Amino acid sequence: MVHLNENQRRLWALAWPAITGNISQTLLNLVDMIMVGHLGALAIAAVGLGGQVSWFMMPIMAAVATGTLALVARFIGSKDDANAILALEQSLYLAFLLGIPVMLFGWFFGADILRIMGAKQGVVELGYAYIKVVFAFYPVRFVGFTAYSALRGAGDTRTPMKLGILMNIINAVFDYLLIYGKLGFPRLGAVGAAWASGIGITTSMLIVLYLLWRGRLVLTFRPSWSFHPEMAKRILRIGLPTMVERSLFSFYSFLYMSIVTRFGTVALAAHQVGLRVESIAYMPAFGFNVAASALVGQSLGEGKPEKAERFVYEALKMVGLFMGVMAAIIVFFPRYLVMPFIDPADPHYAEILHLASIYLIIVGTSEVPLGWLFVLSGALRGAGDTKTPMYITAINKLLFRIVPAYLLGFGFTVGPIHFEGLGVIAAWIAMSFETFITAGFFWWAFRRGKWKHVKV
Repeated sequence: MVHLNENQRRLWALAWPAITGNISQTLLNLVDMIMVGHLGALAIAAVGLGGQVSWFMMPIMAAVATGTLALVARFIGSKDDANAILALEQSLYLAFLLGIPVMLFGWFFGADILRIMGAKQGVVELGYAYIKVVFAFYPVRFVGFTAYSALRGAGDTRTPMKLGILMNIINAVFDYLLIYGKLGFPRLGAVGAAWASGIGITTSMLIVLYLLWRGRLVLTFRPSWSFHPEMAKRILRIGLPTMVERSLFSFYSFLYMSIVTRFGTVALAAHQVGLRVESIAYMPAFGFNVAASALVGQSLGEGKPEKAERFVYEALKMVGLFMGVMAAIIVFFPRYLVMPFIDPADPHYAEILHLASIYLIIVGTSEVPLGWLFVLSGALRGAGDTKTPMYITAINKLLFRIVPAYLLGFGFTVGPIHFEGLGVIAAWIAMSFETFITAGFFWWAFRRGKWKHVKV
């Protein structure tokens, strides 16, 4: 039997619901990919690339969510419930307003983004149809995500878990009904997955708002319909560096995916399948990211930075153990993990299976530092230090992922030296290498200790 000390118990109490919720979301993503995968390589590529475009918009949502979590955690730690509730209310208004231009962006520019990324015409047409539906639900998605962040900052990770599981069950049911046209529902194919996601997101958002309004949770939301510029400014002051950081990350991911896309539809399909399988390994990392963020913020609110530091060290040990297990699974059993996501009747079955397995072996070597990266970045953001992650992302993703992926993937000639290029495998090697480097930068930033003195 494993015996945990007090800090480990508090970390685990916050982490396991977040991990469980992430397992639920990951399983849904896997179900999505399995169902879409039976529609063929074109559908896999279109939905995967469309989802990538959708993910590029997450920085805007992260700006409000990060500022909200950090502020709510500080207010809860200092027993200032009134300001915690005010921060929640203002963040929900900001989230909805920011979701509207994002929705319009997807509707009007989605196809252009897919073309810029190098997608073939068939992928563009199907991917854009998928994008239009996904982006229609962005204002709702932003509100729900922000509410969950506020609850996590207040120490309630169970409610987001429960509502996340409910959302994913609804999503999975409507996946089956709308992708394949069952029980009288229209057969929408890959676009059905987008509608299913939107229905699940909307349902969970309405429920969390109702629970907050009724006072059933640790925080309360009673709309005053008034704007408090000072609180909104505090939320955005913390969150805007996160938005810049995530925007840079999204832009670099855009460049990275453009590189992968140019290796062909089969390489892109293998990348998407491998990425979905690897997302299993993110589950413990995400949980400890949330726990570290909340406990660091609350400890600083109590005026106890040394307590915050102890939480982070315990989180690093715990996440390292979990991620080590996940790494062993994906490195030693890649083919078995990939096979459920590919239709054996697909003419490219063998190629996708082979490449996706290589992807997992390569990225599996960096899962432990990935876990440390999650914890350390979460700790800094929970403290309100969002500028340091921004600087690290701005440098590392470009120098250690994009540039090596391009040069080693496509080859180069320098004087008498001519390198042919390794294809898509080089892009995966670069991604894994960059994870190690970035984890080292975050460790250095954490050890400096400037995060202990950040004013929010």
